[in-house]
Amino acid sequence: MANQIEGVTEQLLCCAAKEFLKKGYADASLRRISEAANTSTSSIYVRFGDKAGLFSAIVDGACDDFLKMCEEEIEIFNQNNSEMPFDDMISYKMGMMDRILDNIFDHFEAFKLLSSKAESSAFSNFIHRIAELEAAQTQHYIQAIHNDALESGRLSLSLLQTLSSAYWMGVFEIVVRDMDREEAKTYFLQLKRFFCCGWKDLFSPLP
Repeated sequence: MANQIEGVTEQLLCCAAKEFLKKGYADASLRRISEAANTSTSSIYVRFGDKAGLFSAIVDGACDDFLKMCEEEIEIFNQNNSEMPFDDMISYKMGMMDRILDNIFDHFEAFKLLSSKAESSAFSNFIHRIAELEAAQTQHYIQAIHNDALESGRLSLSLLQTLSSAYWMGVFEIVVRDMDREEAKTYFLQLKRFFCCGWKDLFSPLP
């Protein structure tokens, strides 16, 4: 195999990110990417295999890190705090805000691709995967504290999954709308307040 020219890989990744942000995964052109990087499409195939591999090289690390963070936090909560009273649980979850925001702003471009430009790619279900984790944890928590939200019919599994998806779609509006850190923190607090009020109502017996 011929030696790869130094700097071409980095230039391709930079140009590819711009192309994916502008056109989305489905409509991105390897020809335009290679021309912008002053190289050939064969350089992409040699380094990344295909368009899917190129997109993965940009977003896979951020995707894996975020999912791993969520999984670790769920495991810690379930091991140590699974029977925490509702109001205490909300305060605990509020404490996760800065960590989530740090992760998002550390990989802002990748998350913009994942949340709004990944249709038709292997990463199109990114938010759905996070929402599934959230929904499963919420169901586990309901059972752990012996809440009757599901048994009583105040909450269904379909609604639980829908609310989890809506919440995480809302979180990633931070990158879709290009918020800065200060704006994002205010927005995140407002989003959490809205969902916390809704969850408190669902967790509480009807009068």
